[in-house]
Amino acid sequence: MSLPEGHPYISGHSTDSCAPCPALNTLANHGYLPRSGRKISQWDLIRALRQGYNCSLPLAVFLAWGGYVLLAQFGHVSLDDLRRHGYIEHIASLVHEDPNGDEEYAPNTVVPELLEELMKDARANRFGALDIARARVRREATYVTPIDGLHAELARGEMALVLGIFGGAEEQVDADILRHWLVHERFPPDWKPVHRQTLWQTVRTAARIRTHMKELKAKTEKST
Repeated sequence: MSLPEGHPYISGHSTDSCAPCPALNTLANHGYLPRSGRKISQWDLIRALRQGYNCSLPLAVFLAWGGYVLLAQFGHVSLDDLRRHGYIEHIASLVHEDPNGDEEYAPNTVVPELLEELMKDARANRFGALDIARARVRREATYVTPIDGLHAELARGEMALVLGIFGGAEEQVDADILRHWLVHERFPPDWKPVHRQTLWQTVRTAARIRTHMKELKAKTEKST
């Protein structure tokens, strides 16, 4: 397993291709993916997910091939391709804005106001599945047209990965670590991918987030 020390962080250039996904941008900034963010194959992505985040082979294959299927692209891709709205990218991101009007590509920069709202959802400065559920309920409640089922699952899965990768078996992530990663798109200080993130753990945690969201919504409806 390669460790971050062998892949130093180098801030990207303005001409690099960047995704709305901090996980992939981080892999590029540390050289697990091409630092330009371009000409990425399925196998490049599988290898980067395994080496950079210690994802299991089934999980890495699922994420890589699933992503290419959703993008309807099966050759090389650039990270900018993930900004195409309605494919993998979706409304109600916790820290990113939606595209304006009928624009095809969504923004890929963190909105400070959204980030601060997310940080308020942490209990005792830590995020667990319930805290992520609270953040997702809050964010999705700002939309008249709800997020569709597929992208709602993707949104929960994204954060399930974050909880496992940075929170280990306990799935408790320090809010400052999450902030650092989201803002700088680099591995947190002193962090190493010692926890093996599996497909089963990710699915199970996403389901827990979904259950917590249903419970939170039910409480809100009951109180009103």
